[in-house]
Amino acid sequence: MDRRSLEYFRAVAQFGSVSAGALAMSVTQPAVSKQLAQLEAGLAVKLFHRTPTGMAMTAAGEELYGLSGDVLTRFARIEGTIRARFAGYPEIRIASPHTTATVLITPFMVDTDPPIADLLIVNAPEVDALLERDADMAVSTMRPPAHREQMVVADLIIRVQGAPDAMRARFSDRTAADLELLHDASVIVPRTGVHAVVDTVVAAFAEPLSIRTSSTGRIAQGLAANDHGFALVTEVADFGLAGLPAYADGRLVVSPLYASWDAQHYARDQLRSLAVDFSYWMSVTPPWDEPNRIGYRKEGGSNL
Repeated sequence: MDRRSLEYFRAVAQFGSVSAGALAMSVTQPAVSKQLAQLEAGLAVKLFHRTPTGMAMTAAGEELYGLSGDVLTRFARIEGTIRARFAGYPEIRIASPHTTATVLITPFMVDTDPPIADLLIVNAPEVDALLERDADMAVSTMRPPAHREQMVVADLIIRVQGAPDAMRARFSDRTAADLELLHDASVIVPRTGVHAVVDTVVAAFAEPLSIRTSSTGRIAQGLAANDHGFALVTEVADFGLAGLPAYADGRLVVSPLYASWDAQHYARDQLRSLAVDFSYWMSVTPPWDEPNRIGYRKEGGSNL
């Protein structure tokens, strides 16, 4: 059993036939058939049932399919680590939401030329799942699972944003927005780490907030721009919105920005170093026209 045979096996399993698997791998059909035959002979098991409609995995095939994904991911990570360390190729792939990728990580790449090969754009709740297959690091405001290696790279200020007239009527000439003043308003919160922070903060309020969710902060801003409520987001104000830093119980409300990775990753030391570099860059390079993040985080989590 070798890497190529596993790749051909998985292509046939995914596409349902030898011909489709061969096309996906850009090789000939006989080459794939030969690799499958050698794989079955080497394992002494049958991996597929040949049916009139295509190839259906046996129980042994399904087991191999489940195990082989991790093996191939590790192969790719070994190659990426060696290339990054000794050949100078950027190989790290980061999963992040769209705003984090475009507003934070891409400018960091331009400024520092880190070993990042690509950014994989998904919604915040999906970033961790990509660490199991396509991504080396995840960056988002979603708290990573406890089994991940992780660090807080910055604290992003959560802001209340709304139409200018609505903001003036609600907060007058205040320089900060007390969230308790929104008790009778519609509040729009993205389904990111911001939602978890806001839920924790408002749990202590005497009067609960009326919270609705949106997929992203940009969508929350769009709804607020049409006066459908007040957005609680980390994005810089847009669409003609006015914004104020959110406060609760006399304290600024912030959302941690996390970097996380697989604790068993072959390049875990390099990934930690990249996270530290990104955290430092965040502390000294304003990625927005107005400051929207605070503090450089050491690995222990305390602000400098």
